[in-house]
Formats: sequence, C-alpha cells, structure tokens
Amino acid sequence: MPDLPLARFRATIHYDGTAFRGWQLQPEGRTVQREVESALSGLLSAERRVLAAGRTDSGVHAVGQEISFEAPSTWRPGDLHRGLNARLPDDVWIERLDRTEPDFHPRYSAVARRYEYLASDRPEGSSPILRGRVWGLGAPRPLDVQKLTEISGSILGEHSFAALSKSGQPKRGTLCTVESAVWERSLPELLDFTVVADRFLHRMVRYLVATIIEVASGRRGPEELGRLLEVGSESEPTPPDRPIDGPRPPVPAPACGLYLTGVRYAEGWNRPPGIPGIVRPNRTES
Repeated sequence: MPDLPLARFRATIHYDGTAFRGWQLQPEGRTVQREVESALSGLLSAERRVLAAGRTDSGVHAVGQEISFEAPSTWRPGDLHRGLNARLPDDVWIERLDRTEPDFHPRYSAVARRYEYLASDRPEGSSPILRGRVWGLGAPRPLDVQKLTEISGSILGEHSFAALSKSGQPKRGTLCTVESAVWERSLPELLDFTVVADRFLHRMVRYLVATIIEVASGRRGPEELGRLLEVGSESEPTPPDRPIDGPRPPVPAPACGLYLTGVRYAEGWNRPPGIPGIVRPNRTES
C-alpha cells in the first residue's frame, strides 16, 4: 500500500513546566517534546517529529507555544486535535490545531515572542495555591509598578544580553531587539512583567526580572542594568565558557514564574496576552 501524502499542521499548546526538563528532547528526564511526539506517533502509528517556536527551559510554563508537524492529509484538523488531547498527559494540552502551509516553521517563521513573568510582593505570594506558578518575593513593602517599568525602559531596542543570560549563542550572537517591556499589577497581589522581543537567550528573561527587581528595591544602583547591557558585542561575542568581566546579574528569578504566552507571525499573534485562570492583562497588542 503506497504511503499517503502528508500535510503540515500547526498547533498552539499549553503545558505546566513543573515536572519537565524543558521543551527539547534530553538524554534523560521528561520533556514536553517527547510527550507530544509520543502522543502523535501513537495516534498515527508512525514516528513523527515536532518542531517548536522556542525551547523553554526546565520548569518554565507555556500557554502560547507554537508547534508544527506532518500527518497524512486524510486527517481532519478536528479529529487530529481531539485524538492528540486524548493521548497527552494532564500537564500538556492543545488549545488549537489547524492545517498550515508546507513551508511553515514555528521558529523560523516567527517574528517575535512574548514572555510573561509573575511575581508577588504581597504576603499572598507565599500561599501554597500559587506555589509553582508565581515567584513569592517576600518583599518588605510593595514595589512601585511605574518604577519597575521605567527601569525596564533601558532594555528597549537592540542590545547585547551576554551578561544577562546563562550562556551565549556563538552562531547567532547575543544581540536581541526588545519591542516592549511593561510591568502591571494585574491583581492586587500579582506583578506581571510582559516582554516582547525578536528572540531570547537562555534564561534571559529570568535574569532581567531579578535584576530589575533588585534595582527597584534599591539593592542595586540604577546604573547597573545599563552597565550589564554594555557587556559583549556582536563583533566579539562572549564565549559561554568564559567568565564575563564587570558587573554580574543576581541569581536568576525562579523558573516557576515564567510563561511563554505568545508567538507572532506575519498574520499576527497566535494568542492574546495573559495566562488563563491566573491573569488577563488589560492591554491589547497589534
């Protein structure tokens, strides 16, 4: 029996990153990619590879990860959608699934990504209900949202984030272009940092969150974030195995508060900002 012609499908997926060692396949440990590929291969009775818009790190959540894969063209999107969700574990869920163009690539077709980070500067942040979802700061006094956003303004535009990431990317360099970086108090006890950029380096958002909060709290001088952005350049990138001279960021913010909430393509965002069941910002995006 001849092989059936293949079609390309794309899907927007959510996952609770708590029990995963990130998106990408690893020699050991549970990964989101392995769970999705296992469900897809079982449903199609053939091994299938899944591509993703970004490689989220261990413990990081997603409500807007975009993926693509091939399946026989005889499959209807609705049947494929239901069949995959029936096979996926409880901490992975497909929100939407459609057919797409043969040349669509969730990573290389993307023009921007959006991450949101949730932190709490109120006593409620220590609630076990929020554990694994929000960084409880235990701050002695509430942080000023306007001040946090003003500090974040220094990261707008193109900068090297060599000193604000775990490691460099020798092939692509350390330059990223940040479109927006806004803090808001979505709920009285929650701070929501939303950052949009063309690309992100490993742990970049978590280093940014920790550094901005330290500056806003007065534990670092207001000039230190700017000094960190001066480290490294595209012409002379900092190798990942070489210590960076000059100021260092603090320990990165915990992974539990970080969410990939959207990917933008030529036609627009794959989903609106916000985290279902936790926070829905008032802002809209074009």
